[in-house]
Amino acid sequence: MIKSSFTLLLLLKVVYVSHGNAIPGGRIVGGTPANISNYPYQVSILYDGSHSCGGSIISNTYILTAAHCTYEITASQLSIRAGSSFHNSGGTVVAVSQIYQHTQFNADTYDYDISVLKLKSSLALGTNIATITMIAASTAIKNGDLAVATGWGRLTNDGTIPTQLQTVSLPTITTATCTGYYGTGVGGITDRMFCAGYAEGGKDTCQGDSGGPLVLSGTLIGITSWGDVCGGANSPGVYTKLSLFRSYVDG
Repeated sequence: MIKSSFTLLLLLKVVYVSHGNAIPGGRIVGGTPANISNYPYQVSILYDGSHSCGGSIISNTYILTAAHCTYEITASQLSIRAGSSFHNSGGTVVAVSQIYQHTQFNADTYDYDISVLKLKSSLALGTNIATITMIAASTAIKNGDLAVATGWGRLTNDGTIPTQLQTVSLPTITTATCTGYYGTGVGGITDRMFCAGYAEGGKDTCQGDSGGPLVLSGTLIGITSWGDVCGGANSPGVYTKLSLFRSYVDG
């Protein structure tokens, strides 16, 4: 069991935390290259100018991401790139003015893994930059619905981070079903989490995708949070259950 500082996580994006061998950062494994025009709500969150996490545009001034992407850092260290298929060029870069990290976020268990970023200036919405509808508080996650994850995470467990956006389709797994993979004790699945992936593995999110969107039928349902081996059998990705945080996000 290895735990590392979050600063090192942001720099390397390859560390493990205390979910046994859990990997923060999410990951796109077994996916395909994507164009931002098909996923205009996706942004790259930049830490000191370099890609660290993903995020979703929920208004022209607010971005939704994971709390472990903002843990122990300041708004002045963050900016976002919107409107580009590439995390290192193109689109529009806007600085972050404020971080609203959930006060109950647990850096050991990744419970309450959600943050909202306020931008210093408004995004100009258009073809490649658009908001996404969020799941209603009353909507339940079901088993087997095919959702879409996007991001710039590693292509394999020990692989490289691509410059072009990637996408992968993953079946949703309810909280109750996912406890069969990770349990419910310390470092396991809580009510604020659900999973997505295949029992046989092969398709997943990976390091560098953290904070990014999981979308079902055009609606944002989850935030990429953590997992075990990228694309491994019986180790689906774990996502923050957005339906339980609508009052928090809506403020």
